[in-house]
Amino acid sequence: MGLEQDRSAGPGQIGPYLAAARLQRGLSQSELAARCGLSQAQVSYFELGRRRPTLDQLVRIARSLDASIEKLIAGSDRPGEGLRDIAIELRHLGLVDLWVEDSVVPGAFRRPEEVIARAVSGREPDPRILEAIPALLAWNRLDPILLRAYGRTARPRATRRLAWLADIALAIDRRGGFPGGCREEALARFTRMVPAPPPGSEAWDGLGRPMASTPTSPLWKRWRINYDADLTQFEQRARHLAELREGSGGHRESRLHRHGRMALGARGSGPGKLSQAGPEDAAGHPSGLPGRSAARPTATRVRKASGRGRRDGE
Repeated sequence: MGLEQDRSAGPGQIGPYLAAARLQRGLSQSELAARCGLSQAQVSYFELGRRRPTLDQLVRIARSLDASIEKLIAGSDRPGEGLRDIAIELRHLGLVDLWVEDSVVPGAFRRPEEVIARAVSGREPDPRILEAIPALLAWNRLDPILLRAYGRTARPRATRRLAWLADIALAIDRRGGFPGGCREEALARFTRMVPAPPPGSEAWDGLGRPMASTPTSPLWKRWRINYDADLTQFEQRARHLAELREGSGGHRESRLHRHGRMALGARGSGPGKLSQAGPEDAAGHPSGLPGRSAARPTATRVRKASGRGRRDGE
């Protein structure tokens, strides 16, 4: 998917992290059990993976070890950066048709600037995610300074990609209004803060899907991006997401913040992989949503079901 390798573990893997945290504190199983009101046998079962602690027990163990719950369930004090780790947060920001198998439930949502920066930081971001980013930039309250900072820490090219995607959102908004609304002031400020690379100073960035020839669009040329898509494809993706959000009936502070149900399900894609099946489609049949997938055979299935897919290689 182009994102960093997932580091988070499932609930069945709490044991090794619990044992490591206990040993780091220099405690025996009996000493830890006494501190948190458990038996030594319970602690042993938790570490061996034979039983899972309740939420109350997990909190008591974390408090006794002066450790974060995140560290006990994922092995790190920081949440992961893989697709499984940010999928729910991306849905919360408006990418409502994203469904990732075994997605990690976050203990708390991170800043949207960090999540969006992580989503575009991979070498080959999935097109369905990448082409939704202008919508996420347009709909959410973002701090341009934080967006630039997180872009710089995510990957050298991430800030330039974010500026290009923000420029796309602004261009769509100028030519007829961005679907679902646009916070154009913050995006315009962000694009002014990020210097465009001088012509010929940096290699073209194709994000895994480079054009066959040099792009002609001034917007693509400004940021030295040669990703094989045009403004219309980004607009169609945003319009599709806006329709899903409007049809969901969900609401938050305003129309700009409404989000709806998840429209893609995971069936046999493996952890951290996008799936093209709907959440109510237990048989794994294509959902018929417009757009592309990273894998061409899957894209073919979607095209046959909906009649609205794009040609391979676009």
